[in-house]
Amino acid sequence: MTGNRDWLSELHVSKKTNVKLADCRNLVAEGIGNVIIKRNDGKKAVIENVLYVPGMKCNLMSIGQLVEKGFTMKIDKDSLKLFDAEKKLMLKSSLSKNRTYK
Repeated sequence: MTGNRDWLSELHVSKKTNVKLADCRNLVAEGIGNVIIKRNDGKKAVIENVLYVPGMKCNLMSIGQLVEKGFTMKIDKDSLKLFDAEKKLMLKSSLSKNRTYK
């Protein structure tokens, strides 16, 4: 999920859905689209079916959905690395003080 409209390609606004957050707030996803990420080797990878939720201040990724799509992760004590189906590094995220990866 992302609140950043500019990141989404092929946004389908006809697919609206309700989203319940961990703090029990409800938001409306105003559409669904794809996020294109440039890998370190210059090639592009796509994360499909990303919900567009206006007002979200942080992005959320479902590890389960990524694994279903062939992505893998390596998590150690201070970072998370996300690899696409070709085993190419897509992103590296540091562990923050509140134990989330940013």
